[in-house]
Amino acid sequence: MAICNAFINGLDKSCENNAGGVNKIYITDFENVSSFTTGAATSPLIGDWIDTITMAGASVFYEIKTNKNVCNFTEDAAIDMNNGTTFFNQVVTIVLSRRETTKRDFIEKLTAGQKQLCLIVLDSNGNYWYFGAVEGAYTTAISGGSGTGKADANGYTISLTAMEADQAYQVDPTIVAGLL
Repeated sequence: MAICNAFINGLDKSCENNAGGVNKIYITDFENVSSFTTGAATSPLIGDWIDTITMAGASVFYEIKTNKNVCNFTEDAAIDMNNGTTFFNQVVTIVLSRRETTKRDFIEKLTAGQKQLCLIVLDSNGNYWYFGAVEGAYTTAISGGSGTGKADANGYTISLTAMEADQAYQVDPTIVAGLL
């Protein structure tokens, strides 16, 4: 029996602090990214990560500014043993507080023509992650409203979903500033 990816070592427990949540989200049209490369991370990190993202022309990633502690991402494996398929469902959830025209217009641009997107997300541990790397991410859900009570949320919740063969790659933090 062939072993596609044999284990060659174990996995150590991380001694670093751990925090949930998302601090920053950057977005661009999928066609704005000409290419990306993965390379071996340098110490203290190990494994493959994105070390270069090449943009088409003067294209850049744009920051989506949100309130603290409202956005997140999930990444779930979809494995079908009968069909022999595996892919990763990557969902970035963006919460925009306060309904207003500028946010409505932004949402219109997200959904126009079922736009294909790429995202870089900074998590609360200081790690950047790349979503929609090969097949792009798409807006798959938008909900919103006024709330009922004065303390209720008034705004939008947007889900951007990518279905990729690989898990999201970590991005070298030294290249992010050059993409903005």
